Amino acid sequence: MKWLFEKSRWIHKYIGLALILFLMWMSITGVVMNHPDLIAGVSVPGWLVPPQYPIKNWNRSAITRVIYSQKDPRVVFAAGKQGVWRSTDGGRTFEPFMEGLPESRYYRKTNHLFLKEGGSDILLAATQYGLYRRDLSGGEWRRVALSEEPGPVKKILVVRDTLWVLSESHLFVARDSAYTVFQQRALERPAEEHTVTLVRLFFDLHDGKVWGLPGKLLFDLTGIILFFLNISAFYSWYYPWKRRRNSQNTVRRSSSRLRRLFKWFLRYHLKLGIWTAAILFIMGATGMFMRPPLLAVLANKQIARAWYPGPLPANPWDKKIQNALYDAQEDRVIIAAVDGLWSAPASLKEPFRKLELDVPIFVMGATVFEPYGAGGYLVGSFNGLYHWERATGHSVDMLTGKVAREVSPVRPAEKMITAYITTPEGRRFINTHEQGILPLGEGERGALFQMPPQLLRDYRMPLWNYLFEIHNGRFFKDVIGKWYILLVPLGSLLFVLITLSGVYDWLYLNVLRKKPAAPRSRRHSKGITV
Repeated sequence: MKWLFEKSRWIHKYIGLALILFLMWMSITGVVMNHPDLIAGVSVPGWLVPPQYPIKNWNRSAITRVIYSQKDPRVVFAAGKQGVWRSTDGGRTFEPFMEGLPESRYYRKTNHLFLKEGGSDILLAATQYGLYRRDLSGGEWRRVALSEEPGPVKKILVVRDTLWVLSESHLFVARDSAYTVFQQRALERPAEEHTVTLVRLFFDLHDGKVWGLPGKLLFDLTGIILFFLNISAFYSWYYPWKRRRNSQNTVRRSSSRLRRLFKWFLRYHLKLGIWTAAILFIMGATGMFMRPPLLAVLANKQIARAWYPGPLPANPWDKKIQNALYDAQEDRVIIAAVDGLWSAPASLKEPFRKLELDVPIFVMGATVFEPYGAGGYLVGSFNGLYHWERATGHSVDMLTGKVAREVSPVRPAEKMITAYITTPEGRRFINTHEQGILPLGEGERGALFQMPPQLLRDYRMPLWNYLFEIHNGRFFKDVIGKWYILLVPLGSLLFVLITLSGVYDWLYLNVLRKKPAAPRSRRHSKGITV
């Protein structure tokens, strides 16, 4: 067993030293990100953000929805992660249209827009902080109370003679033309279909959310302990190394103080490490699956709610709704959720049932989901843009005109779609995550969709998103190129390895090995002479 201990100790020491910076930034960013409401009002100036992030040509979801006025086509509204914008020259130039929206850039993100004209003109915005309403005759944005706590709203639909507003968990319906009063409606689905996606299970295990607030706080504490473990590991290596190199003229008082600090660090590194080993293992093991390529293992897989180890809300749609459309031809509503597509009659007299469509949708969800053509659907995601044809049951790639073949739900396309735009003249455009706005098919963009100078000049990134980009490794793309995608999976795998080796080392020293009596002339601490 001694030979195994020697190898395990080498792994724990040297791989641990190599991962110190990685684990320190992962621990701090993870703890802070676990409480987005506390940092929602903080943003990072553009000069601290790598060159890949500032907005260029409306990319990075700066525009996800564009609406032209039917009364006056010179008036255009656009919305996306950077809030709401208005144009009065047919979509050539834009200006901010955000008075009354949340000051927080994190909450200002707008997922959808709806314009109602006739009588009084009203604009509705589905934001990360709830539904906002603006009377275009004057005034500013005001939040519409849908429920007690504001939360992300995903889509606004006209269904028959009612307006549907879908949050990430609920449906709210308004029947009045002013859209000031909404009633919550239940979205039923069969009991046997009450499932949890493996993606959600692993994400909730990773940050402790699976056990509610106590679980999150426990994992926060463990994250702080992980930060300490890295500092203590470095000093426990550095002090003996430095001591061997020092001359005999070292001041005795300083040496004694540093030795006491070394012993304190070592003692609590061992104690806190073994006490938190199980949680550290969960963090590392689940972290391997947070990013491609291992994310593919979890994609489109589900488990029964009974297998979820913690409490779950009774609502089977909790934090699952991503997009939706109304199919007027069949009088049905289709919801794009994290666990697939679901369809039900618009009357809601029947429960939603799973719908299988031959259309690629990236694991992050559908960014474009609209009726299109002769009863078909237009579906866009980071997998590309596709027209699902009702007549054939197949999907056609809108960028190539070819029938879609096997497409990986975790491998993004060259053009990751965030929006589809049509002008009153019939010109078509797409917005992509990296390249920005591009014409679809033949033709040129011309003078349309010029980006406001202040969008680049005043660019700031919400702190939560900034930390998230660091946590998932994408922050370092400009430095290490495409290999950034392996940073988190590989780092997590090595973290699991040093956690297991640390547990084995502790067991060997305290359980498996018979401890010899310590000589009186020397003192030993866990096998390390000091």
